[in-house]
Amino acid sequence: DSSIWSHGSITAALAGALAGYDLTTEELTKRGSKDNLSHPYLASFTFSPIQELIKASRKMKDFWAGSWILHYLSAKVCWGLALKYGPDCFIYPNLYAQPLIDHWIREKFGDWVKQPSDRALLTAGFPNVLVLILPEGKVAAAMQQAKSLLLEEWRRIADLALEELQVKRHWLPQLKSESKTWKGWLEAQWQTYWTAVPIGSKEAKLKSNSLTYSPDQVEEWIEQQNLAYGLKEKTALFDQKEREFLFNAAKERQEKQGRHFTINIGSWWAPIFDQTRLALATVKNARSWEIPTVFGPRSTISGIGCVVHPQNTDWISEREAKEYWQYNAGLFDGIEQLNATETVKRVLEKILPKLLKLDLIPSYPDLTSGVAGYLRVNGKEAQEYFEKACQGIFEQFRHQIDISHEKWGIPYIDAQKPRYHPRLLNAGWLMEDVKEEITEVSQLRNQLQKQIDSYYPQNNPTDWYVLAAGDGDDMSKWLKGKKMKTYNDYIPTGLDKSSAEFREFLEVKKRMGPSTHNALSRALLDFSNQLLPYLTETRYSGRLIYGGGDDVLAYTNLWEWDRWLWDVRQCFRGDEDREFDNQGHYWYWRDTANLPENLQNRPLFTMGKEATISFGIVIAHHSVPLAIALENLWLAEEQAKEHQTPDKNKKDAVQVRVIYGNGNILEATSKFKVFNSWQELLSIPGIESSLLEQAANLWLDHPIPCESAINPWIKAFCERREKLTVENEQEFSTKLSKFLQQLWQTTPPTDLNLTVKNWLKLAAFTIRNRQIQLGV
Repeated sequence: DSSIWSHGSITAALAGALAGYDLTTEELTKRGSKDNLSHPYLASFTFSPIQELIKASRKMKDFWAGSWILHYLSAKVCWGLALKYGPDCFIYPNLYAQPLIDHWIREKFGDWVKQPSDRALLTAGFPNVLVLILPEGKVAAAMQQAKSLLLEEWRRIADLALEELQVKRHWLPQLKSESKTWKGWLEAQWQTYWTAVPIGSKEAKLKSNSLTYSPDQVEEWIEQQNLAYGLKEKTALFDQKEREFLFNAAKERQEKQGRHFTINIGSWWAPIFDQTRLALATVKNARSWEIPTVFGPRSTISGIGCVVHPQNTDWISEREAKEYWQYNAGLFDGIEQLNATETVKRVLEKILPKLLKLDLIPSYPDLTSGVAGYLRVNGKEAQEYFEKACQGIFEQFRHQIDISHEKWGIPYIDAQKPRYHPRLLNAGWLMEDVKEEITEVSQLRNQLQKQIDSYYPQNNPTDWYVLAAGDGDDMSKWLKGKKMKTYNDYIPTGLDKSSAEFREFLEVKKRMGPSTHNALSRALLDFSNQLLPYLTETRYSGRLIYGGGDDVLAYTNLWEWDRWLWDVRQCFRGDEDREFDNQGHYWYWRDTANLPENLQNRPLFTMGKEATISFGIVIAHHSVPLAIALENLWLAEEQAKEHQTPDKNKKDAVQVRVIYGNGNILEATSKFKVFNSWQELLSIPGIESSLLEQAANLWLDHPIPCESAINPWIKAFCERREKLTVENEQEFSTKLSKFLQQLWQTTPPTDLNLTVKNWLKLAAFTIRNRQIQLGV
């Protein structure tokens, strides 16, 4: 159930942990017994910010920067530990083909590997929880090194940010690097935690005596291992069928081959790993740190942390803080006031070339970049009209507004080197680009809006932005081995199964071993580093903000979000796809002669058909602050995880939240199976949003009493709609019936009526807002 590469990697890690790394041949000889060299440990290290780095964001550049800083710091810790203890010691994350790691390999050792693309380097993906195999004597030192690497690199980022602000941008030159509002806050930003659990009881050997020598001693050894990892009778290894098979197999092997049969603590891998996770959670729950007390003005973004100012006092007035922050330095708007961490995030894009020693220009989407989806879906006519509108607005206001032709932050569009940025279609964003202070702010804004409306009088394509957050379901169960199948699913088909004991053994659920765990990490790596970026940024016009293991954060758009979401779910499961073969639930690119850039030409691992993933989607009006949208995004993901069918089956679901400019929120939640049926409703040619609005209102006024009444209800509804053609009526009836039946079967009765209404309202909203009216 794992590849030879995963097996070889884990073997190297365990061999190093057993040897202890430092022993010479002479020392090995002096010790005499190799069994007492060292004891292997499973260690876990994690870190977390005292201030939420990602959610506390006002702009998309802040959102991206928070994710990337976490990713970069974790990668630096991995890199430092891998240089000292070897890359194979990492169980999670897998370091193979990680863009930052490959970049540093080339920097230190030469061109052994291909240089990652700028896009790959700028996409976050490293988790902040690391799991390693280490010798007992190296655990404490390795964990201390991890902490030192983290804090050292964080100080380096902060120093580069302050240098950029003061030397290049002349911002607060009187601010000292030792200031309380700078170093005082940044030094308290990170908390680290670690734990380590021995692999195998320290009171026993790592493998049993021969089963043929002393069965009683083996039983005692098994019980000792069970006790070490808190396994009670029902969950203990091994169960009766396994024991009988192992003892009989040992006896037969001794009689026929004269060879001994042993078992080792690798069988307890899942409980060992689970014990490590529990120990780490206990350490985190016992934390006692507090956010530093703030006496003066606080951040206008998060409300946490003192506003950066140069005075060496605990308190300054609001007026003084405002004066310090009036100079925007090309990064701030003159109104916002940030704490030190938020300031570092805002400056990150400017210091990346120096940080990575590369000539790259970061780009990220802003809240108007969803226009990319509109242009891609609607083709050449929409593209030409968009450029005409942008040119007209640019020509009229070029003397008042500094409108630079910067990248969109959407790889699909940036590859075409666009002439204009979609910010030109949004008066609010354009007001941030005013060249100099003007007295008639409202007058200029009205003029901008009037000009924009002349091109897009209804449904401006920048009206809505879409964010997505996904998380793999039941990953703890995967790591514990609870998702494993029986041994029968993992053996060659030609084996002799004539023995009754062997057949019974094959019906026992296989346990998670170290190689399987390594392969699981590899599957998550291929999903997040290969397939997810392709789907988000090449097949569709989005931008991957974070793709680490089973976690997804992405920027998408109103025209493509539903198709992108379904394809990502298919990918996670290794299900069918139009461009990839999925034999064995690997994804393999069919047209190898036209392999997309950054996609490796090999079967790519997926989690397989047993895996599921849940998503939260937020479709927010451009007037909704990003911080509010992000708060709703994680709530939507959480509620998708909690969504359950009448038979209490949770997860494998999506919740979509539409946040209107007036603050109202439309919530629609369903299982992914139902979501696919909802998509089919949108695909009906010529369907009008008003039809679905009417269906939603009628359902709320006259809900059906039982599932068998769905078709009569649909028939009565369609007969009263004059706009439905005969062809459309048949297709509409069939697809609506399928959708309502699936909702009926998967939604608790108490939630059914509201759920049906909200999904129909969401369909109407989607169809209506995808239809952009042009000024012509």
